[in-house]
Amino acid sequence: MIPSNRTPTILQGHVLAVLRTLPEESVHCVVTSPPYWGLRTYGTEPQVWGGSSQCVHSWETVMIPSGNGQVTHPMVAETLNGASATRSPRTSTSCIHCGAWKGELGLEPAPEVYVDHLAGVFDEIRRVLRLDGTLWLNLGDTYCTHPAGLTGEKRWKASTLEIRDRTGAEQAGSIDKRAPHLKEKDLVGTPWKVAFELQRRGWWLRADCIWSKRNPMPEPTRDRPTRSHEYVFLLTSSRRYFYDAEAVREPLRESSLRRLRHHLPNPVDNPAYRSKHPRGDFHRFPLLTNTDPTGRNLRSVWQIATQPYRGAHFATFPEALPEICIRAGTSEKGACARCGVSWVHKVRAEGGGIGHDWHPEKSLAMGRGQGIAAPGIHDGTYRRVDLGYRKACSCETERVVPCLVLDPFMGSGTVLAVARRLGRRSVGIDLNPAYTTLARERIEAAASTIAGAEEAAT
Repeated sequence: MIPSNRTPTILQGHVLAVLRTLPEESVHCVVTSPPYWGLRTYGTEPQVWGGSSQCVHSWETVMIPSGNGQVTHPMVAETLNGASATRSPRTSTSCIHCGAWKGELGLEPAPEVYVDHLAGVFDEIRRVLRLDGTLWLNLGDTYCTHPAGLTGEKRWKASTLEIRDRTGAEQAGSIDKRAPHLKEKDLVGTPWKVAFELQRRGWWLRADCIWSKRNPMPEPTRDRPTRSHEYVFLLTSSRRYFYDAEAVREPLRESSLRRLRHHLPNPVDNPAYRSKHPRGDFHRFPLLTNTDPTGRNLRSVWQIATQPYRGAHFATFPEALPEICIRAGTSEKGACARCGVSWVHKVRAEGGGIGHDWHPEKSLAMGRGQGIAAPGIHDGTYRRVDLGYRKACSCETERVVPCLVLDPFMGSGTVLAVARRLGRRSVGIDLNPAYTTLARERIEAAASTIAGAEEAAT
């Protein structure tokens, strides 16, 4: 079940059932994008969510109240543009004994039900995630609306699950997203509902990163901004966890380096500099005294363009997004083959702390110190020395294995393909057999490309 090499393992089935077969604390990093609430149907058979596993279910289908709390009559005739149309009710199937719900994840009758089902999945993920592991959760939001752009019979057909086009091509505009306690045109806030529920269940909510899309889909709206972002939440199961900040540092721009050089009061970098108080001038330049020579820390807004995918899947995210998560959440060196503890990236700081112990009198102009921001900058004493990866456990063995990445909602296999390219082991889960086929083809193609590149390099 757990791969011993970099070839990804693909598992098909209900995500909860498959997760229960994985061993405890076996995964170093989880990167995933589950189905969003009210976005689309993926053409899978309805699954059982929630309730009691010991219950002999007795299913009952009921009509879903609209946003005003009223239940739509099963058959209502209306006249639109001179033509009559019959609208069907929105329905939900649940067990009359334990309250279990039967359907596709993401098509629940209310966002609160979806949040509960998704949180149940992450309860099981917390069991298989190591205590020092991380979870990177990508989620998007939606609005409480009728099917957009549909009128008459087409509008009401889109509200009935049984007669939907189950190819996976349905977009947010063709699914009825009305729900109790939400007003028409309300932003649902699903990502934060999920994040707060996971926080309530014991997860540490460490960061809310913004995936800013450089090429977002246009929206025909005139009373609000076009949505061009989604969330990537960083969550952990313990207070201390593995995070490689050095692996995801962002390089300094040349314009920043030029500004640094102009701020330096010494005759080498800035010979025209004049000041009545040269010895204290560095206090006026926090940009200089707080700059890390290896680059800036990863920021919480990621500007990444969407990436096209030719396969028959409608919810792929760009490879650059999971690459950031995998680089930060797993060790490039790997983990101890005996205990699974990741090797850590060690960096030694020399010359005092940034921002509060900077000594302009020890500049290179006086034959001392090191460049603070880059080679060629002749002032300051602070620098960082990369010592590489070091073992973080007390095991006698020096043998390492690649860290393990899990995507419980694999889809077309983007996370697995990126993990393979980065030299990590990976496991993917998906309910749809068509998507597991897509993922295998994509990973095989990626492996062939990697093998070709390695052969060319030698």
